[in-house]
Amino acid sequence: IAIIKRVMKFIPNSEYHKLYDALFKSHLCYCISSWGGIPSYKLSSLFAVQKRCVRLLFGKIPSFDHLTFYETCARARPYSEHVLKKDYQLEHTRPIFNKESILTLHHLYIKHTFIELFKIRKERLPISLHELFSTSLRTTSNLLNIPKFSLEISRQNFVYNGSAIWNAVIDKVLEKCDPNTNNTVIPGSNKNSDLSASIAVVKNKLKNHLLETQKLVEPTRPNEWLPFNFMSIGVS
Repeated sequence: IAIIKRVMKFIPNSEYHKLYDALFKSHLCYCISSWGGIPSYKLSSLFAVQKRCVRLLFGKIPSFDHLTFYETCARARPYSEHVLKKDYQLEHTRPIFNKESILTLHHLYIKHTFIELFKIRKERLPISLHELFSTSLRTTSNLLNIPKFSLEISRQNFVYNGSAIWNAVIDKVLEKCDPNTNNTVIPGSNKNSDLSASIAVVKNKLKNHLLETQKLVEPTRPNEWLPFNFMSIGVS
């Protein structure tokens, strides 16, 4: 964030998304599918840093990260602002995330984990990882079996959370198969309805679904992050 603060004044606002992706998101998402399954209370501090960066780049109200926040000279501010008390309340970030189509840390973890698992299942490579996932014997062949672990910490690994994320997301990113003339549904009969689907199409659909989840709103609390704004991948 310190580097972004130094260089952002030399970069036009239209390029701020590239600045965010290059200097912040790239670091935030590094190996996120490996460590992103930790409990939410441990992710909260990282999410706070992400909100700070988004507020810095895309916010409309100056915060303590903006130089204008510390301007006290009467020439720098109108007299009406000069005599008012400074407002130290931070700008809400949920409207900023939604306006700029930025995924939260929690949804970045879901996106990267699912896409990595989709590539593993699609290409069957690396075979050592592919063999860790088994297909459910239920009628819906796209579901995976959730591995059983006795220790709670074991549920934070890639195999467990990857299977849970896959089962929660797969039906939302693949097309539904239409029944044929005999009223029989044949898996893969429609385009992008099975593992042969284009990865680009899957990425786009998944991101749109996650953004729609972030946009869900409670009328009495329109600017706050609420539990239903984060996609649940819980396993009973």
